[in-house]
Amino acid sequence: MILIANPGSSTLKLSVHGEGRDPSPHTIELHDDPVVLDRSLRDWLDSREGHRADGFGVRIVHGGDRFIDPVLTTETVMEDLRKMSDLAPLHMEPALKTLEAIRRTAPGLPVVLSFDTAFHKTLPDRARHYAVPSDWVEKEGIRKFGFHGLSYDYIAWRLRSLVPPAGPRRTVALHLGNGASATALLDGQSIETTMGMTPLDGLVMGTRPGHLDPGVLLTLLRKGLSPGELEADLNHRSGLLGVSGVSSDYRDVERSAETGNLRAALAVELSSYRAAQAVGSLSVSLGGLDCLVFTGGIGEHSASFRKSVCDRLEFLGVRLDSGRNETGAKETMDRHISADDSPVGVWVLEAREDWTIARDVRRVLSGKNSLFPG
Repeated sequence: MILIANPGSSTLKLSVHGEGRDPSPHTIELHDDPVVLDRSLRDWLDSREGHRADGFGVRIVHGGDRFIDPVLTTETVMEDLRKMSDLAPLHMEPALKTLEAIRRTAPGLPVVLSFDTAFHKTLPDRARHYAVPSDWVEKEGIRKFGFHGLSYDYIAWRLRSLVPPAGPRRTVALHLGNGASATALLDGQSIETTMGMTPLDGLVMGTRPGHLDPGVLLTLLRKGLSPGELEADLNHRSGLLGVSGVSSDYRDVERSAETGNLRAALAVELSSYRAAQAVGSLSVSLGGLDCLVFTGGIGEHSASFRKSVCDRLEFLGVRLDSGRNETGAKETMDRHISADDSPVGVWVLEAREDWTIARDVRRVLSGKNSLFPG
């Protein structure tokens, strides 16, 4: 039995991975008081007989250049993560808080870290590099890393069984939730992705802007906005929330748009438009498109969002079957939703980061993966 921890910005999602997915995952608050956090975590461990677990797997958003494979947690690893926390402050600080709580409450349990950036280690140089001064790259480590890799890893594995004999050759996968990105998979490997050095780039997200002219940031700084205020606005006040003025939750924004709220309608259109743009761009990276995948909360549950994206991609050979797209829109089972004559297969796949994390834990504990980064 593998325990899974997926820390968000303010909450910690906990689940158990045994023979299948935990039917009743649990969420606790990432309280600033360690005593309160430890008590909540200990109560969950006791309810799940955590002492019988083989290990704990924890999702870490950013591994930088240091971590390109799952690793066993040590104090040295913890210190390296602390040094990288400024790469993704919205995600890294909660992750460190989670790790410290797990090590206090379950000191005898091995804790394995799975990194969202690791899947994108296959990015070619043309995708990895920005057109910036070389000293930025050499001294500051400025480059694209990519994120949501645990989700894309599962998608690549799942497609091999859904599309025989070895999965589609050219796939674009859209991971759409409060955080959103798209990735080009060539024979199951990442060759391009929309998120960059940090999780701010790419698609429109719940509270993050996605693609943005860097000149906008320079202008705001010159006008007196502090770096801290700028960071807060980019992480917490942009995206769907910033455009709609309603919510960061796509469901709320879509409902508001349906009642005639023009700002909400713009947020809905902008997010699907940017997603379709990304598919087109990533198809160039692949030299064509064989398969399109939707996953994540929005990707799995919003038939209207999928339709809006796919309608813009007919020129690529994407043709939805409206009945398949609408039927089971509230289900999470993996399903094929393209028309029978569509040159591009369109799939809705359940987001299963837990599967990838559990696999990583078993690999590390069995010695099939290096326990420590090279």
